[in-house]
Amino acid sequence: MNQMTLLGELQHLDTRSDENAAARVALEKKLADTSAVQSARAALEQSEKKAHELKAQLRALELETSGLTDKLKQVNERLYSGRITNAKELAGLNADEKMLQRRKSELEDQELALMEQIESAEDAEKGNRAAYAKLAAETNARNEQERTALRDLDASDAELAHKRDSIRAQLSTETLHVYDELRRTKKGRAVVMMKAASCTACGTAVPSGLVSRVRLGNELVSCVNCGRILVP
Repeated sequence: MNQMTLLGELQHLDTRSDENAAARVALEKKLADTSAVQSARAALEQSEKKAHELKAQLRALELETSGLTDKLKQVNERLYSGRITNAKELAGLNADEKMLQRRKSELEDQELALMEQIESAEDAEKGNRAAYAKLAAETNARNEQERTALRDLDASDAELAHKRDSIRAQLSTETLHVYDELRRTKKGRAVVMMKAASCTACGTAVPSGLVSRVRLGNELVSCVNCGRILVP
């Protein structure tokens, strides 16, 4: 295998290695991105908090209603016991009864309204819990696929490295120096095909005097425009 063929194969392997590196970055970025799960978790926690607060409000109202019920019972017992004969005191008890009844009615209305809010909050919590569980399961499955893909990339990189080392061992130091420098300055693409007497990287026509030299493959021939190494 001549030097140009070896260079072409080395470029192919390095390009695949570059593609693996880009794929690795993309996979690791996806694995690191937990924003969707965190957002779903935050929505669930917010709905849990709201339902908890509403239930606490309801318990407080129920406690106040229970206390009013006891007070109302005591007022009624005194009012209708027949032991109170003073008109002013009876009037006061009547006023207390009406006030307590009115307040109890207000509290019961608030309790009904809270019960409706709690039902809505619990529905929202249930929906958010299901959404979070579904997203977490999907994310875990996807993450496992991505971790498998990363392991596949590790295996591929090891194989590519072995082949690259084998080819580089067959190339001269001078050739490798030119190749590596072009890889560095030409965004990784040091060797390109010549097709229809043109450079496939920049499209520049290859002078007729160089076409045959490229086809022979016995020496390094560079594109007169972009400077990349041409192979047939």
